[in-house]
Amino acid sequence: MSGASPIVRTRKSVLTLGQPGDDLDWYARAVADLRQRPIADPTSWRYQGAVHGYPGTQNDPFATPGEALPSRSDQERFWNQCQHQTWYFLPWHRGYLACFEEIIAAAVVRLGGPQGWALPYWNYSAADASARSLPAAFLNQTNTDGSANALWVDGRNLTGVEDAIPVSDVSLEALLHSPFTGSALGGDPGFGGPQTSFSHFGGVNGRLENLPHNVIHVDVGGLMSDPDTAALDPIFWLHHANIDRLWEVWLHRNSSFVDPTSAAWLTGVTFDLHDAAGGVVTFTPSDMRDTTKVRHGYGYDDISDPVGGNRMLAAHMETVAAMTATPPQHPQLVGTSDTMVSLARAATSVKVAFNQPARQAAIARLAAARPVRAFLNLENITGTGQYGNYEVYINVPNAATVEPLFAGHLSTFGVRKASRSDSPHGGSGITTVLEITPQIDQLHRERNWDGAHLDVRFVPVQGTSSDPSAMPGRATVRRQADVAGPASSTEGPNIGRISVYYS
Repeated sequence: MSGASPIVRTRKSVLTLGQPGDDLDWYARAVADLRQRPIADPTSWRYQGAVHGYPGTQNDPFATPGEALPSRSDQERFWNQCQHQTWYFLPWHRGYLACFEEIIAAAVVRLGGPQGWALPYWNYSAADASARSLPAAFLNQTNTDGSANALWVDGRNLTGVEDAIPVSDVSLEALLHSPFTGSALGGDPGFGGPQTSFSHFGGVNGRLENLPHNVIHVDVGGLMSDPDTAALDPIFWLHHANIDRLWEVWLHRNSSFVDPTSAAWLTGVTFDLHDAAGGVVTFTPSDMRDTTKVRHGYGYDDISDPVGGNRMLAAHMETVAAMTATPPQHPQLVGTSDTMVSLARAATSVKVAFNQPARQAAIARLAAARPVRAFLNLENITGTGQYGNYEVYINVPNAATVEPLFAGHLSTFGVRKASRSDSPHGGSGITTVLEITPQIDQLHRERNWDGAHLDVRFVPVQGTSSDPSAMPGRATVRRQADVAGPASSTEGPNIGRISVYYS
């Protein structure tokens, strides 16, 4: 997938941009240019958005009567192609970004800008608390001269500099974990996701895909909260550039962290996109391993280890990593909920009962691989609406006076699409796996947990922190369950089963 340009571009943090003539300024001008192109043009804004997902003409927020769409065969080949809940999530989006970057760069030159334009990235996990607010260039409907701001879209949750994504939502814990490829049944979901074939929503989220990728989509809200419209928001591309950058960070922070080497990943699936001239670009994941050889070639201005630069964060995260460093063995089911769980606006608690013979057998079988690793599986999450994020907590039963332990995030990004009966997975939804090894250990040590039952609590999150300078922790999050007034009867998503696996 090499391009003809000899220029290796440098993608820069949006936190360093925002001046006339820089990459962010030219991005806004090029976005406005692409929006003027008809949807049937492969280099247009809406066509590129539809490559990720298209809601159909009835739900297309920018559809106009009588407009000509691409042919049915082109739509089937090039639209609705994004890879999710799969080990192709990272390589497919890398190719997608590179082709989009090439299209924007060509528009920049056509508009009188410089050669070598590169897509900025949004590092919302940076130490500066202001990084968790939407970049200022995306916040105003108009520019200082009164013209329309191409980077603004209506309906986002983040509408001002005072709105900040919660600290827990930008966690980089995924960077501590290997291997790349995860389990599709019960165990470690992997940094990059489980082995699959072509997967356009449905299945198990990889660690990086769940957090921060999915959670950020929902935090931003509006177009970003739905995969069929997400790429129509200009911040989408900066968000995904950062996810792509974190893949590079992961590879460089530990020499044992490597991409898959199997032929199934390297060349098992071929993907098709378009270049700046509208020509077809074909690539496989094997073409995505070296960013300097992807199309025009690019690199990032910073792929340093963000964990090592923060001693307190590093100490905490490395402790967690040490507890989970044992390579997972074949996962064994040890506990499940009784029925399907329906979530709503109010916090929801569910009791998970453990099969004691199975639990004891798993512990005995895994005794040589201490500590035993535990995984909380939120299986087959389905729904027909647009939902927010949930924080997940675990505790010993009947422990109302003891704070539950934070287990992780449940994001509903893509749930509606994965619940459709005509989806590739038949509407089976999405599964999120949270490693709870440290939490289970803490329950045993501090709360005399007998291993018979586990309370799992889901707390819906409403909006964002109103204090960008707040210290890390749960207190920066406004939860729907904490909002004054009666709980809404609005239904939330359904979880087919909550299960616990030991591995």
